[in-house]
Amino acid sequence: MESCALRHEGRDRPYLLYIPATAGPGAALVVQLHGRGTGAERFDEFTGFRPLADKIGFVLALPEAVGEIWNDGRDAQRRQPDDVSYLTAVLDDILARYPFDERRVYFVGMSNGAAMAGRFAVERSDRLTAFAQVAGTAAVWLAEGPKPALPVPILQIHGAADRFAPYAGGNRHGFWARSLIRRSVGPSVGVDAWAQFWIEANRVDPSPRTSELQPDTTVRSWRDADGREAVVFYRVEDGGHTWPGSTFPIPRWLLGRTTHTFDATRTIWDFFADSVSQSATSRNISSST
Repeated sequence: MESCALRHEGRDRPYLLYIPATAGPGAALVVQLHGRGTGAERFDEFTGFRPLADKIGFVLALPEAVGEIWNDGRDAQRRQPDDVSYLTAVLDDILARYPFDERRVYFVGMSNGAAMAGRFAVERSDRLTAFAQVAGTAAVWLAEGPKPALPVPILQIHGAADRFAPYAGGNRHGFWARSLIRRSVGPSVGVDAWAQFWIEANRVDPSPRTSELQPDTTVRSWRDADGREAVVFYRVEDGGHTWPGSTFPIPRWLLGRTTHTFDATRTIWDFFADSVSQSATSRNISSST
């Protein structure tokens, strides 16, 4: 794991870069966004993307938020830091170090990091092939605003009993969710409304295909005109603010139940690998900020 840094908005912004021995020139890039109060390296222990990178051969980037809090847009009064431009700068900085495939750039985040991935997907769809979110959606104003310039496939995983990022949207609720995170943020959009946003943005067939993963998970997917799954939403009944399949020890009384019906990390990578971006010319992929 290489420690990197770049100068952004007058401050040094670090990130970690992992290039496994199995990655060759033109490898895919996965950018992993940690949640609030969890640093990048600790979050990677939670998800297990680094061992998967060794096995598959993709490059892994782990940016760090200022004060471990991403400016995901839910605090409408917060203008700095501009984390959308910071993450764009991270992509440019990595490209200067390693020739990854700009047509295979994937973002994944949890909680605050999920909301940040959603904001980046809306505002910089030209730099992204697909993205995945666990236990987080986006700011309400973002979901009520303009659609992204280009379609971006999305995989969303959410627990129906999540108190930190309620499935129906709004503000966190419950004693621990309110007391542990005192910084005021605006409401998040509900999962179903967020799905509708991407159904329209990705111009998919509005009729979902539904399947069940026993005993607790419902999967809804929407396909584009070419028959590809471009919008996929997992609902985990009685699932908490957790990462499905993770064996990282977390207190159930605090964050809720973790399902082991499926492995979120592998599910997310399989979705990324199946996602086919538009051609480089139609997406106008560029390293300009």
